[in-house]
Amino acid sequence: MFCIIAFIVLSILGIFSASNRQLAKEALDCVLRRVTLRPCTTGFDEKMKAKILGYVITRSETGARFLNRYFEPLSWIFFFLLVGSTFFAARGVFLYYTTGSCNGLNQSGFCVFDPTGQNTQFSSVDESCPVTSGGDVVLTLEGVNLSGFPRLTGGANAKPIVFIGSYGCDYSRKAYPMIRRLVQRYGAELIFLYYPVKEHSDYLAKVGYCAYKLDPQRFWDLNDRLFAADKSRLEDEAFVQGVLEESGFNAQSVQFCAKDFQTEWVVKQQLAEVRKTNFYGTPTVFIQNEALIGPKPYRVYAIALEGLLYWLK
Repeated sequence: MFCIIAFIVLSILGIFSASNRQLAKEALDCVLRRVTLRPCTTGFDEKMKAKILGYVITRSETGARFLNRYFEPLSWIFFFLLVGSTFFAARGVFLYYTTGSCNGLNQSGFCVFDPTGQNTQFSSVDESCPVTSGGDVVLTLEGVNLSGFPRLTGGANAKPIVFIGSYGCDYSRKAYPMIRRLVQRYGAELIFLYYPVKEHSDYLAKVGYCAYKLDPQRFWDLNDRLFAADKSRLEDEAFVQGVLEESGFNAQSVQFCAKDFQTEWVVKQQLAEVRKTNFYGTPTVFIQNEALIGPKPYRVYAIALEGLLYWLK
């Protein structure tokens, strides 16, 4: 087992040193002979053992005796540690590529490839964008009435994507353009559920409801503009009126509808439907019955749309 460990280590070191490349060749020859149950003809293992013992004995005679006596068992221990660390490293890379986190889908533990946790951050409901966890909460669309929400129909056999987001949340604003691109590329169906996380009222929910009611096609241009707009001005009615007009709406008609008592009642019902999903932060994206929380890399959304996340869990 020592030959295998030495071959791997020396192969890496050989990238930077010619002498290590020669030792790596000897280690490979030793490995090939050991796996075929033949002894090493180069005496590589004994040579390396002597070098290691010579280094250790200058620092601890007791340590050198212990190493000499248990050299083979220690080699096995290091071999299994190497195999284990390689497995978990490969697993971390695989999970990061497929889910955006080294620890799996929606897991917020430390990931060396995402040290700042950008792929798992989200805005908690009624709070101002802290990073928290939903614990054992089960997110679901079961029993949620989606019929009244804005819907962008896709092609034949389009797969639905349900996006729960807030115009004022940085994480939603980061994820939304990727979802739009995904919908355009794959011809998926997009259902948008707005929830006011950072804003102080449901004003924009009413505006969105009325805009979609008046013109479902122009609503999506409005939606894109609101996600791209200066979020500090989203509660300014004059600013929103300007965005409405830029999207081709009659701003006064939308504002009149938004202040109607019936609209207020409908919007409250819609927000109640959103809460039925058990979501605890935005953005939350449902794709193929999988809930993805936080702004994931584009590839993760694409993998989910292909239905691969179910098999990767």
